[in-house]
Amino acid sequence: MIIVYLSLILVVAAVIGFFVSASRTARQMKGSLAKISRTSERLRRQAEKIVIEKNELTEKISNMQLDFFKKKEKVRKLSRQIQQTNYLVRDNLYKFMMFIKKEKA
Repeated sequence: MIIVYLSLILVVAAVIGFFVSASRTARQMKGSLAKISRTSERLRRQAEKIVIEKNELTEKISNMQLDFFKKKEKVRKLSRQIQQTNYLVRDNLYKFMMFIKKEKA
């Protein structure tokens, strides 16, 4: 009979040990869950900041591209005007030289 009582005491001690260990683990998990929650909140805020910054940068680069294309067109237009002016000056100079040759002859 003593063996039965000792076995029963051993089972009760094991159950008590299990509950003590489970309560300690639960307390540690609560702290860990709080840390995880704070970390996830911090990550969420950082992700929101990154999205906002990405949108701002996208808008800035779009504005820069638009400005670049506008300036590029202005330069092309100016280049065409210079080429036309150069052509007209050469043509008029040639006509003037021909006029002078005709006058001398």
